[in-house]
Amino acid sequence: MLTLTQLESFIQVVELGTFERASHRLNATQSTVSKRISELEQATGLCLFDRSRRNARLTEEGEQLLELAYKTIENAKQILELNAQPERSLHRVRIGFTELTALTWLPGFLRDYTLERPDIRLDITIDMSRSLYQQFQDGELDLVVIPLVPEAFSQPGVETRLLEEVEMAFMASEGLVDDGSGPLPISALERYPLIGQGKHSLFAQNINRWLSHQGVPAATLTTDNLLALVGLVTAGRGISVLPQRCVKHLTRAQGLETLETTPPVPSVGYYALYHGGVRIQLFETLARRLAEAADFTRPFFIAKEDLIRS
Repeated sequence: MLTLTQLESFIQVVELGTFERASHRLNATQSTVSKRISELEQATGLCLFDRSRRNARLTEEGEQLLELAYKTIENAKQILELNAQPERSLHRVRIGFTELTALTWLPGFLRDYTLERPDIRLDITIDMSRSLYQQFQDGELDLVVIPLVPEAFSQPGVETRLLEEVEMAFMASEGLVDDGSGPLPISALERYPLIGQGKHSLFAQNINRWLSHQGVPAATLTTDNLLALVGLVTAGRGISVLPQRCVKHLTRAQGLETLETTPPVPSVGYYALYHGGVRIQLFETLARRLAEAADFTRPFFIAKEDLIRS
């Protein structure tokens, strides 16, 4: 069996050059040190020293093991220090967000949460929601903030918390669509090119499912970049279903308008998904804090005072 004592003896022999000097450093007999090295070779199946020479000289296999031995001893020291210095312990959470979250409330949340919980390190991934969900399923992410995924509610070991319902609406450049004096029937929009996000977006899948039920064909132009999508709509290249409050603030000087429709576009729920298990208390606390911070209505670079003045 491989032990830390064997690795420590191995390191000392290498650093001091002989078994005799290593035994003095370790306060052990030379035969004990020699036995530990033999046990290490037996446990690993490696020949660590060239014994044809008077001084201990590493073989190529020994060189490879030496680097790993240093890392293993260092990691073992850090583990033992956890109890001695609990204030230095750090919880690592791998968490994924979509572009919409990154454009709105995520920067403010990270600023505040870092000050509130210096004991927690958030490793952030920004990606399309479908990709984030796949990484979550593969165990590469601990928690994701993404639009509704119906199958997640029935998946064993997965917990969900609604953060916020995001108001959606058809939007177009001002004057592109003649909306008359009242809400437009969905069928009246079929003459305009529909721009949407691609297959990697769960948000787009939810919207496309709803549009299909209304008899509206799929988008003819797609982009996975939300800002690019908004730019295309602003340029008059078509219409799109967008998070209306955020986008209106984002393009308030660009002449983008909301189209009232019958029926209105349903809102899209954004959820925190996280794994159950031994760390569930940590994830639940974090999910509650995310729900408190969630605000998809305002781009992070627009101050609240500016919204009031506008």
